[in-house]
Amino acid sequence: MVRVRSEVEAAWRGLDTILVCAGVSALRPLMEVAGVHNHKGHADFSQASVDSIRETVRIADAAQKGNYMGPLVSAVTFIPLLEFTSRSPSVLLVSSLAAIVGAPTRSLYCSTKAASLLLYQSLAIEHPSIRFSFIIPSTVEGDFRASAVDGGTVREANPNKHGLKREAVAKRCIRAVDSGEKIVMMPVLFSRAGHFLYWIFPSLIERVAAKKYNYAAQ
Repeated sequence: MVRVRSEVEAAWRGLDTILVCAGVSALRPLMEVAGVHNHKGHADFSQASVDSIRETVRIADAAQKGNYMGPLVSAVTFIPLLEFTSRSPSVLLVSSLAAIVGAPTRSLYCSTKAASLLLYQSLAIEHPSIRFSFIIPSTVEGDFRASAVDGGTVREANPNKHGLKREAVAKRCIRAVDSGEKIVMMPVLFSRAGHFLYWIFPSLIERVAAKKYNYAAQ
């Protein structure tokens, strides 16, 4: 990142806007990652072994490196340059609805994306001279899920048929930065309703999430 910063300084002498869009997916229930496969109604049950716990930690570490440490390193590397060289500095973080509403089979992804979102929301307070924007989309088309650090498979409906279009998300990012918007959810009604209803009827949203990801508790 320091080398990239040096190249930016040499070519442009500074920055006006930083867009942070990085991450990896994780698609399996956490207990499955840990090698635990219990079923209701069975007398026997399994527990995580030392090796399976270590493997879970390894996978979780890979998730947090992509979803949390990447944005953290980007912030530490570029925010001072941004503040020093721009008259109107902006930072945009592309987050996910999974950062604010939990989902089955996405525990590692949700928690690490939530960590980076809160990191940048805190940075917005620490650096009031910078305009921070947060894009929070639901499912987006593409092959992003192929990056799953836990080797899981996609359970929900085909994102390339039902997800947000990448071009639409990109255009909305540009509008958010240009207009200085703080929080942008996509699609607006679905995302805001889901976030709001979670605090009023959490069991309803949990059932909807379980259906979306074709998950049945064992």
